[in-house]
Amino acid sequence: MIKVIIVDDEVLERRALSSIISNEFSEIEVIGEAPNGRIAIEMAQEHRPHMMLMDIKMPGIDGVEAVREIKKTYPDIKFIMVSAFNTFEYAKEVMLQGVKEYILKPSRKEDIIESVQRVLTEIKEEKKKMDQQEDLHKQMKRLIALSPKEGLASIGMVEPNVDIWKDNHTKAIMEKAKSYIEDNFRESLTLEEVAEHVELSPFYFSKLFKDRFGVTFIDFVTTVRMNYAMKEMADATKSLKEICYTIGYKDPNYFSRVFKKHTGFTPTEYRSSL
Repeated sequence: MIKVIIVDDEVLERRALSSIISNEFSEIEVIGEAPNGRIAIEMAQEHRPHMMLMDIKMPGIDGVEAVREIKKTYPDIKFIMVSAFNTFEYAKEVMLQGVKEYILKPSRKEDIIESVQRVLTEIKEEKKKMDQQEDLHKQMKRLIALSPKEGLASIGMVEPNVDIWKDNHTKAIMEKAKSYIEDNFRESLTLEEVAEHVELSPFYFSKLFKDRFGVTFIDFVTTVRMNYAMKEMADATKSLKEICYTIGYKDPNYFSRVFKKHTGFTPTEYRSSL
């Protein structure tokens, strides 16, 4: 769940924002409300929200100062500033520091929803990138952990040139994947299935596959299927529909389009040329 804190010195405004967000976004949880900047800073430290809707004009520590203090420690928290139009100049500095959304009071429901949605999308994209980087790091650690370096060193053998070993091991994994594709292309083969077969995450497997073979997983599978289809067409006893089903396609029309894109001929034209 995406955690949100609403900061405004007007209790009715806080409740209205909370109600709109809770009703419109099932993946967002309003975890708290703050009536001023000081409490907002304390709540940010305690709850580490993903997003904060921050009023600018508040008694004591105002919204601009609160954003500055929070960003010093938690730069990843996203802010939506909420205030009257005549305070816009007052907010310029903090807007330049990374606050991208500004809602005018009185706030229209549509404006609130649109602003929250844009920030929510940004949070999701950043999280996806972080997950991919973490996943890549884990996969690299797994490959490194497979290195025989320590075992050979313990019995007095010369330390091998790491994981060169790593490159060879990666090649072996990709060749295993290639063999699996060539053995199973007649089925509805997916990248996730092959990645699981070689014990890699789909994201990392996709990257290694492209690096190793110079083509995407889909393009490689398509090439294998089309090459097999061309061989099968030499057998006049087999219909084009039968060949289509044999290589893993369920729609003859789709097969025909893919075949022409790959070879420059429709299946019928290619068979005639034989």
